[in-house]
Amino acid sequence: MIDIDGANERMIFNERAQLSSPKWSTDGAWIAFSRGDEYVECYDLGHNQCITPDEFKRRFRDRKPEEDYPLVKQYSYKLAAVDANGDNYHDIGSMPSAKALDWNEAGIVYQSSDGIQRTADATDAVNQLVAFDQLKPYYYDPDWQPNGGQIAFQVKGAAQWEIYVVNPDGTDLHGITQPVTTLVDVLPSNVAPAYSPDGNYIVYLSNRGDDNSAGAWRLWVMAADGSNPHPLAIDVPIEYNLAQNRWSVGA
Repeated sequence: MIDIDGANERMIFNERAQLSSPKWSTDGAWIAFSRGDEYVECYDLGHNQCITPDEFKRRFRDRKPEEDYPLVKQYSYKLAAVDANGDNYHDIGSMPSAKALDWNEAGIVYQSSDGIQRTADATDAVNQLVAFDQLKPYYYDPDWQPNGGQIAFQVKGAAQWEIYVVNPDGTDLHGITQPVTTLVDVLPSNVAPAYSPDGNYIVYLSNRGDDNSAGAWRLWVMAADGSNPHPLAIDVPIEYNLAQNRWSVGA
């Protein structure tokens, strides 16, 4: 944790490993995050198939897996929370591939290998699917509009990423960004959406240049319905990793 002016940096929790995506609860009492410190050992068969040694013996009794398949560690990612002091750790019900969460009054939304999911920090919470398409499996980095409104996230297309929105019940899924023209060498991408506190605007990253081709990453803002997109007058270098959905601002 760190003060908003950059002072008083301190560690509040280190009892688990591979922690990412911390998000405050709306009342500021809790911090939820993704943890990736659990794994199972399995034989990698390729094509996204990895089976445990016991399962391999049951299915292939006469084969020696170590001769043909590597034994790997397959990590899972789960949601958890601590209070503002780093105490009272507890897990939150989620899929075993939970990353990039957001938290508001209506609950918690996150990305998974099975699309956008939502849950809640409650013992009786039921994990619910929001949106998923097997033909477009890359639904990443969701952000939930304040007061339980729409959920914005990025979707990988054929050559670029675009921002979509959907209702929490999965209805009215549609894109709110799109290329201005396809007559460019490289199409720009729009990623990392985040709603303003009043829910009326979305700030995001785009590498759309003045010629509508892909260029340097800049901060952009648009209305929540996707209208009036424009870059912010902030002249700082921004690095963004599309593979890991991470970005940083340089001085």
